[in-house]
Amino acid sequence: MKLYFFRFLLPFALLIPAVSLFAEMKTIYLKNGQVIRAEILQQTATNMTIKTTEGKTIQLNKSEINTVTFNEPVKIPQDEKKPIQAEQTPTPQIAEVPKPIVNFHIDQLKRNDLEVYFGLGAGRYSPETQELPVLIQNKVGLLSGTLPTIIDKPTHSPELSQTYGAIYTWRRWSGGITGSHLGNRSTYDSHSYGSGMIHSTGSFPERQSSLKSEFSFLAFTNERFDLRPTIGYQYFWGQSQDTNLSTSYYIDSGLYLYSQGVMKFNETLKGYTIGLKATIRMGERWENRLEYHNLTLSGNQDGSIVSAFVPANLSQVAFYRQGQNLSWNANGFHLLYRLVYRVTPTISVYAGFQFYEWKYNLNSDFQYLYSSKDGLIGVDLSNPNAYLVQQKLMETIGKTINLESRSAILEFGLMKRFEFL
Repeated sequence: MKLYFFRFLLPFALLIPAVSLFAEMKTIYLKNGQVIRAEILQQTATNMTIKTTEGKTIQLNKSEINTVTFNEPVKIPQDEKKPIQAEQTPTPQIAEVPKPIVNFHIDQLKRNDLEVYFGLGAGRYSPETQELPVLIQNKVGLLSGTLPTIIDKPTHSPELSQTYGAIYTWRRWSGGITGSHLGNRSTYDSHSYGSGMIHSTGSFPERQSSLKSEFSFLAFTNERFDLRPTIGYQYFWGQSQDTNLSTSYYIDSGLYLYSQGVMKFNETLKGYTIGLKATIRMGERWENRLEYHNLTLSGNQDGSIVSAFVPANLSQVAFYRQGQNLSWNANGFHLLYRLVYRVTPTISVYAGFQFYEWKYNLNSDFQYLYSSKDGLIGVDLSNPNAYLVQQKLMETIGKTINLESRSAILEFGLMKRFEFL
């Protein structure tokens, strides 16, 4: 009975076309990439009839369909044809070598180094001591009514100077040697009036050298400031020499006497110094270095003038030698400033100046005048005490005369620091 019923329904199943069981909107993806949103009206084993959202009825072959979904349409990405680019060889990159960090910091409490320096510049040396014999004669002449000799203000043209030094530092302690050499060309011009006029002129070099040993102690230090009390012992050598000193003596009738001579003064001073050194740092590279020292000196000076006197009467030609031996004390100061730039941690350049000044206090003075014709002038061998009294008088007068000496240096130099382990 059941088999009979199945056979009865089979023809109807083959004749009746397949009808969509779901009347819902679906998304149909075609193989050509097209996407259709539509309702499936009818389908068979080989084709499908759909109704699009625009109301169009379309019949599709199932061989054209890729897939059917209930989801909203999603655009299937297509492979884009990218332009073929020529293969480029990459440019080799040179790696930058990192710059080493330069450390300019110096631990002042752990120092163990030697600093040497050398500088060049312009110097000026202007002592007043060679004028002392004339100044004494002027005061002695006042007692007899003699007019004084007028000395014009000299000129000083600076010449090359040198400075140098070497300072060893170990922790707080420092010690070393410093020195300088400077000079200039000076002029001398004087006039005196009596029965006639005497005019003397000269142009000559003047030189001064110094050498100092010193010790200092770092009393205070921080990142910006150092302070060092300092003691030392210093020598000074000065020289003034004129090989062309000329003197003319005029009377009413004209030139009466002419002399040509050589003037030479040598001075030596030495003594103790005490002072302070300060360093003020501005950043890593710049430093201000200042020094101030009091000078307590003593020494002597030997001076002489050798002249040939040629009067109008040539039979009276004579040679004269005027000499002077002095001993004295001197008190003054030394001021130094340098602006230092550190090129590297151990090499620096600097610019600065130095200034010396001191005043003399005469201890003893001995003067003489010798003539090739008359021997010692002003000396009466029959009464030597008178000569000694005269010398003492001149020495006493000399102690009332204030004399000074000044020196200045403008310098540019190079420093090198050698560090030890």
